[in-house]
Amino acid sequence: MKKLYLIIPLAALTFFSCRKAPDLSDLQANFFVQTDKQAEANLSSYKTYFISDTIALATDKPNDSIWVGADALQLVNSVKANMNARGYTFVARTAKPDLGVSLNAIKNLNVGVMYPGWWWGGYYGGCYWGYCGYPPYYGYTYPLYYTITTGTLIIDMADLKNAGAESKLNVPWLAVISGGLGLSNDDIALGVEAINQAYTQSPYIKAAP
Repeated sequence: MKKLYLIIPLAALTFFSCRKAPDLSDLQANFFVQTDKQAEANLSSYKTYFISDTIALATDKPNDSIWVGADALQLVNSVKANMNARGYTFVARTAKPDLGVSLNAIKNLNVGVMYPGWWWGGYYGGCYWGYCGYPPYYGYTYPLYYTITTGTLIIDMADLKNAGAESKLNVPWLAVISGGLGLSNDDIALGVEAINQAYTQSPYIKAAP
């Protein structure tokens, strides 16, 4: 499972000379991937699927509703590649596919505040829990404000084959991908990697031969 490590707040550590700076080479900006499957779902009972070439989008801008273009298509094609590799066949929406796969993206700007003054890594070189050197003392610090743009990508897999009489759809599997945007040179590449990871975490997604 991939995890996101927030890089921006760690910059606060540079304000305190008595603390050892963390090794930034160990920090990553990979997205966090979570998957869930209904216990009774048998994903090998499906053979065909449909997915749109656009992504539903929700942001703080009310006019944003659909994500189109090359970047969105990369994410869609990544899902299609994984579905095809698992033995499913892509068909048109009018061909009554067994599964309907959809992508939904959410983009938010988060503002936070932190009060530096504690060494997060535990005791090191006489600095721990706000104390540094001997005799120990407390250092006065100013609040640090930061902003980070986060994104969430949701993959829904709906059962169209067994849709109820009232057109209620069952969702046997879903994946939630989330993380900070702009922490990498290529968020789309990280998104593709996260989609691949979601399928890697779900070996039960496989069509019957």
